Amino acid sequence: MRTLTLDYLLDGDRRGYTFTTPTDDLPPDVVKALWRGTMPRGQGWGEDRFSGARALKVFGLPDGSAAICDVIVTDQRDELGRRGIRRAVIALGGARESRALLSDRLRALPPPIVAEAERRLTSREWALLFRKYRDAAKPRSFVKPQTLLAYPYTPDDPSSWTFVEACLLLLATRATLLTNLIEVDPAVNPFADRVLSFTTLALDFRDEGRIVALPLDRACALSDAPFIDLTGR
Repeated sequence: MRTLTLDYLLDGDRRGYTFTTPTDDLPPDVVKALWRGTMPRGQGWGEDRFSGARALKVFGLPDGSAAICDVIVTDQRDELGRRGIRRAVIALGGARESRALLSDRLRALPPPIVAEAERRLTSREWALLFRKYRDAAKPRSFVKPQTLLAYPYTPDDPSSWTFVEACLLLLATRATLLTNLIEVDPAVNPFADRVLSFTTLALDFRDEGRIVALPLDRACALSDAPFIDLTGR
């Protein structure tokens, strides 16, 4: 798979966010989609608790390929001293390559965390949560409904968010009851996306993909969008 890097430059002629790997041979609409879609949405990435935070974001591109974006909040400050600068490493590939890469990423997570995510995703408790959510008036991504997930983001233990990443990777790579309930599996919904778009950590669901995970406090502040609390409360 081809790899691109989107970084923030403080020096030189191209200050600000820029691709530090060549994109000249990519179609203009693909480059535009990457500019627009790579970074997870929301304000507040400069908060202390998000320093070093990582997010995985996946979305389809106009040429039918997929972008798998590994995003980290750096400790850089911009020219005005503002924090929250992020860096993204983007892997581009076809649907089959992308699915294999996501499966590899799932296998690389700590086995106890993946086992707990599997247990929760197959539990009756979560099945009821997802069924209740399916009947709610959900926000939409283009013409398709989004599924919003929420979990406490612990500043002292950012690795605790690995549980959320495991949940989303399981939903993205395996056909389960819960993927059926949110209709992201082409076997259930013929209109399902060839590339399932999801973000493991965002601060706002707007302009995000089909499945979006938010810190629980951010989700609770929403007045216009229901969400699934992954703590089961």
